Amino acid sequence: MSSLSDYISELEGFVAGLKVVVYGDFVLSPHINVFVDFCTTALDAVKKAYDDFKVKTGRTLPHVDEMIDMAETRVGLMRKVKYGDLVLTKDHNLIIDTLKPLELAIKEIYDNL
Repeated sequence: MSSLSDYISELEGFVAGLKVVVYGDFVLSPHINVFVDFCTTALDAVKKAYDDFKVKTGRTLPHVDEMIDMAETRVGLMRKVKYGDLVLTKDHNLIIDTLKPLELAIKEIYDNL
């Protein structure tokens, strides 16, 4: 299992590798796949942070459990695309629909420290 610092470094690497795509550009598979990888790693990072929280405090936060479960389900619906695949609205929406519950989980963990 990686440390939280390892996850954060990996997430920073994904952000550093992002390419700007503007109206009229082709959306290529790496443009969407980096977000799939980011969401998967972000989920692992939040789960690690929550595990650390539980060890430190001896408490659980039911809302955080729900948010992590929600994000985990959505990550499971994501797909990596390859050259020639159509990038669907669903592909974009799942990214936001995954990151929002992770954001809420992080906030609640932080607020309960």
